Amino acid sequence: MSGDITRIHTGSPANLTERFAHRAAHMKQSEIRSLFAVASRPDIVSLAGGMPNLSALPMEMMAEVVGKLVRENGQEALQYGSGQGHPKLREQICEMMALEGISSHPDDVIVTTGSQQALDLISRIFIDPGDVVLVEAPSYVGALGTFAQYEAQVVHVAMDENGLIPAALREAIAATRATGRKIKFLYVIPNYQNPGGVTLSAARRTEILDICRAESIFVVEDNPYGLLGFDGPSPNAMRAEDSE
Repeated sequence: MSGDITRIHTGSPANLTERFAHRAAHMKQSEIRSLFAVASRPDIVSLAGGMPNLSALPMEMMAEVVGKLVRENGQEALQYGSGQGHPKLREQICEMMALEGISSHPDDVIVTTGSQQALDLISRIFIDPGDVVLVEAPSYVGALGTFAQYEAQVVHVAMDENGLIPAALREAIAATRATGRKIKFLYVIPNYQNPGGVTLSAARRTEILDICRAESIFVVEDNPYGLLGFDGPSPNAMRAEDSE
């Protein structure tokens, strides 16, 4: 062998778009990435990205924990692991979920890199092009971008100071089904909603679950802020109220 690299001609770059999958036409730059690009500018103090104050990060504690992990379990930590997540981590997650009123088993847990991967997996499993996803108005921009990638039709449901309005949910379900479209799930952020900041009232949680149960609609609950309440204990997750 001479060591020369043979360049394979694949056509001009102008023709590459002809080879894209159909779903690529619905892809665009992540809204989250755009927010972070603005937030990284030194002349701007942005509250949109949800980034913590750097001075609040426990750097010394993290250095100690990471050092201990590498010393005691370094080979395991740096090796490929289960796609479902490390068993001990899943046990810890179940303990955290118990604080939100959810009874779970480690086998029920899949560890993802964050909410975006979880939303992508949910969308990949459930959404066909043209399916309807019900969301709060307004809703989390990262979720909306993911649903759009999978060609869902997003229907916004009105909120007020007590969260999602059950009557508006009933109207949205009826109006959507009158057009023959299929509703795949309701996406809701019940605690300290992003970006509205409101918390769904206890009475409405029960009513919304009853509506979705009667209409055979899944509820996808996104609860990233559920344990961050400052004025007394935070409400339990909606999942805690659903025995099914």
